[in-house]
Amino acid sequence: MKSHSWKVQRIFEPSRFAKDMATAKEQIGALRILDDGRKFRYSKIGASAITVGKACAAAQIGATVMNEACASAHAIGDYIITETITAGTAFDADYFAGGFLSINDATGEGHQYKIKHNTAVSAAGTSITIELEDPIRVALVASTSEFTLIHSPWMAVVETTAEENVFAGVTPIGFTAGYYGWLQTGGVCTCLSEATAAVAVGAVMTLSATSGALQAITTPLDIDVAYQVGVAYGTAGVDGEYKPVYLTWD
Repeated sequence: MKSHSWKVQRIFEPSRFAKDMATAKEQIGALRILDDGRKFRYSKIGASAITVGKACAAAQIGATVMNEACASAHAIGDYIITETITAGTAFDADYFAGGFLSINDATGEGHQYKIKHNTAVSAAGTSITIELEDPIRVALVASTSEFTLIHSPWMAVVETTAEENVFAGVTPIGFTAGYYGWLQTGGVCTCLSEATAAVAVGAVMTLSATSGALQAITTPLDIDVAYQVGVAYGTAGVDGEYKPVYLTWD
C-alpha cells in the first residue's frame, strides 16, 4: 500500500498540473516541497512558450512603473491606493500580486509593502489601484515620494538568454505562453547543459548565455555570474544535453 506522503507528493507533482493551466490555482511564488527534497515555485510563463528542462529567469521591471512620483498623498494605515504610472505598457489584473510596492526615494523611502491585488491597466492607461497586504507605515507625500512596482520573480518568467539574470527555476514540463505551473528551484533536476567550458561533477552552476541552459561558473569567478543556482550532480555536463543538476536556489 502506498503511503500518505506518496499521495501528497503525487498531488503536487508538477506534471499533474498539465490540465487547466490557463488560470491561476495558487499565489504566484508559492513554494512547495516534496518528500524527496525537490522544491517548486508557482509561476506564470511570459509571452513565449518554454519547453521542458529549460532554465528560466525573472522578467525585468518595466520602466513605466519605476521611479514614479506619487500623484496623491497616502496616509498611514492605508491599504488601498490609486496611483499614476507612465503609459506604454499593459498590465493584467494581479500582475503585481505577490510582488511589492517599493518606496525608492524621498518621504517614506526604504519601505516595502507586499501587494495583494492590482487592477488591470491598458497600454494607454496611466491609473492603477493597488491593494496592499500591509498598511502604509510612513505617509507618502504627493509629488515628493517616489515608488516602484516590483512584480514577483515568478511572474511572466522567460527562458534565460543571458548570464545577467535572476534565476526563477527549471521547467519540469513544457509550458504554453501565458500559462501557470510549477518551476523547480531545489533538489535533483534535469536541465539543459552548456558545457563549452568543462562542467565536472560538483561544479557550481549558474545561468548561461545559451538559451535555457545552465553552465559552470568560470574560474576565476566572473563577478556578474558569481551566484550559484546549483551544482552538477553525479556526472559531467555535456554541451547541448540535458544533465542532472542539484538545484540550491530554494
